Amino acid sequence: MKSTFSFIHAADLHLDAAFKGVAQASPSVAEALQTATFDALERLTTLACEVRPLFVVLAGDIYNQEDQSLKARFALRDACKKMGQAGVRVFIVHGNHDPLYETDQTFTLPDNVYVFGTEGVEQVRVKNAAGELVTVVHGISHGKHNERRKLARQFERTEDTVFQVGVLHCTVDSVAASEQYAPASVSDFTKTGIEYWALGHIHEQQIVSREPFVAYSGNIQGLHINEQGERGCLLVTVDNGHVSAQPHTLGGVEWKIERIDISKIEHLDNLEEAIEQRFDAVKAQLPDTAKGVIVRLIIEGRSSLNGELRKNGSAKELTERLRDGQTERAPFLWLKDIQLECKPDVDIDSMRKRPDLLGEALTVAAELTDEDGVTELRETVSDVFTSTAGKRHLTILSDDELIQLAEEAQYVCLDLLEVE
Repeated sequence: MKSTFSFIHAADLHLDAAFKGVAQASPSVAEALQTATFDALERLTTLACEVRPLFVVLAGDIYNQEDQSLKARFALRDACKKMGQAGVRVFIVHGNHDPLYETDQTFTLPDNVYVFGTEGVEQVRVKNAAGELVTVVHGISHGKHNERRKLARQFERTEDTVFQVGVLHCTVDSVAASEQYAPASVSDFTKTGIEYWALGHIHEQQIVSREPFVAYSGNIQGLHINEQGERGCLLVTVDNGHVSAQPHTLGGVEWKIERIDISKIEHLDNLEEAIEQRFDAVKAQLPDTAKGVIVRLIIEGRSSLNGELRKNGSAKELTERLRDGQTERAPFLWLKDIQLECKPDVDIDSMRKRPDLLGEALTVAAELTDEDGVTELRETVSDVFTSTAGKRHLTILSDDELIQLAEEAQYVCLDLLEVE
């Protein structure tokens, strides 16, 4: 019979990382963001000290090497020291944002911490308080920021009959990811005979496989609007070889994308009321530990308000009005921005068939949204983006972004040509 034990699986702490898309945040929101990753680490440390698992795994990207944050390194050392005082060991592998060879080595971590090297997979045998061997932890760190070695294939369980754990910062081929680092597959994991894989790199918490048990713990704090919802770690319990993984929320600031349909809203004051009610509902759903939430509001649906909302500066003015007073309440809500996906309350397909300038303009705009049209549109605007000024200040648009511009152009045509 195998031993029963528990451990915490965390990754992608990105301590002191800069938050994206909140340059205009109020001072109180900015302060909350500046401390958010450190607050999440403190919650992780508190959880470890209260639960006292056999060990904690940090599966890479503990901080951003490009930021060279002294504060982040001190925070990691202090957290590990507290966990050590509670009798909790810590195992660390480095990832693409904090590769071992490029990381400041002037800090001495406490004795309860083991950092896996880069030359080959290392194994650490972990015993319980009675001196009995409970598990073997295997790991290897990234040596450089663009690690391309298939590190998972270097793992192999030891001859010990205990449950064994692998720690790796990598990209699994069955998981969508824009950047491939230390690429691996579930079959790579299976061949090793290791029962649990504590992975880092993908910021979404997810179980990739159950036999063997392969999981991403996700990041401990969302960093931008596309990292929505609660963020945290996994408390893993191993009972006679059976694995259960319980999520624990650590992030204190959440990101959310909220949509509101204005099809049945005819007046701006009613729209404001509907939005404020939605904001109250969003805050009511936050966990008790949350400091606040950052929201992108998408307005959609056909409405007579479309023209008013699309007037130059209207969305910005509405954003500023809706922000008023929200940051002073606890938990705070910061309206990041408003995106307009609403449409005029007209039958645009019928308008497109009209034998006049409006019909022609709408037809051309629609043609630009098909495959050939996007190619033509990209060629048309290429001079803007390849110019000296364009290269300095503009980001090349994706096909989806070009299509969105072409669709929005239809509604500009409707407003400019005074459609009734």
